[in-house]
Formats: sequence, C-alpha cells, structure tokens
Amino acid sequence: MNRRKLVQSAVAVGVLSGLPVAAGSELPKTPRDFTGPFYPKGPRNKKNDLIAGEPQAEILHLSGRVLAPNGDPRPGLLVDIWQADPNGRYKHPRDSGQDSLMDEFLYWGEALTNAEARFRFRTYVPGRYAARPAQHIHYKVWSNTQELLTSQIYFDELGGARGLARSQRAALQTVSLERIDDDNFGAELDIVI
Repeated sequence: MNRRKLVQSAVAVGVLSGLPVAAGSELPKTPRDFTGPFYPKGPRNKKNDLIAGEPQAEILHLSGRVLAPNGDPRPGLLVDIWQADPNGRYKHPRDSGQDSLMDEFLYWGEALTNAEARFRFRTYVPGRYAARPAQHIHYKVWSNTQELLTSQIYFDELGGARGLARSQRAALQTVSLERIDDDNFGAELDIVI
C-alpha cells in the first residue's frame, strides 16, 4: 500500500480530521533508508525553497506532515532534505559532476513542522543517475540535535524504489506526482515516527 492509500485509509478512521487512530491500531512507521554518500557538506541552506533563481526544470511542490503512530501531529520538528538535480548531480565533492551544477538550485534545504505538523518545500523533480536509477529525495527528521529518522521519498510515476530501498516496505515511502500545470508537480508525504 503506498502512502496515498494509507492516508485515504487514515481518513476513514479519522486521523486526518484530527481524531486519534482507532484504539489498538497504529499508523505504520516510515521505514529508515540509506543516507547515501552525498549528505551535504558546508554551510546549510536554511530555506524550504531550493530554487534561488529562474527555474530551469520542472518544479516539485513537496509537502506533508510528521505524525506519531497514533496519528498525533509532531510540530516543531526539522525536516532536512537533499537531492540530485534534474541532471542527476549532487552538490557534493564526491560527485564528479561539480562543473555542471545548476546555478539557481540549492540542492538541500530544511523546514520546521508547523502547529499542524505540516512542512513544505519547493524544489525540482529529482533526476536519475547510473548508480541509483530510482529517482528519490533524501531526508532526515530532527528534534533539536537528535536525529529521529533518515529515509528517502520515491515517486510512483518515476518507477518507485525499483528494489533499491533499504526496507521491504518502500510503498510507505512512495508518493504520487500530481501535475499542477505544464511546469509544476505536487507530492504529499506523511512521515510517521
């Protein structure tokens, strides 16, 4: 079951309306996944908008919530993302493509969950690269300096995890890309910790 179907099921038991999960049941926790070799180095981008100039590729409006297994919102947590650009390049000294990075793209960013535990990013649809053909976005969730979760987001329309996720439950990390207009997509992910 992918995250969208899980959310639809949660609506049926009242989670999205603010009611607790049915007694004795819990939302499945988001699986951990690989940090990967390209966790950002250097000064952090403290913004949730990863596009600093005129967009040069398809934009992804990524949003979601961080929830406890009982469905309660987890406000005040930091969601930290990093990803390849649409050409499959990371801004990292171990990525050999540093001479072809996109000038307007920041490659990583962060957002705090609000009172409803929502977060939001404006970024690019990530590209694929030979070592990892599953297009994905890496993320960590932090409470102050304590790392709560490291995982990845995969996309149904881009082939999902293609068997490359750490967990056998990659469907819980997979979302749908919804076309908003010619240049914009939306995706929604609930992270359960």
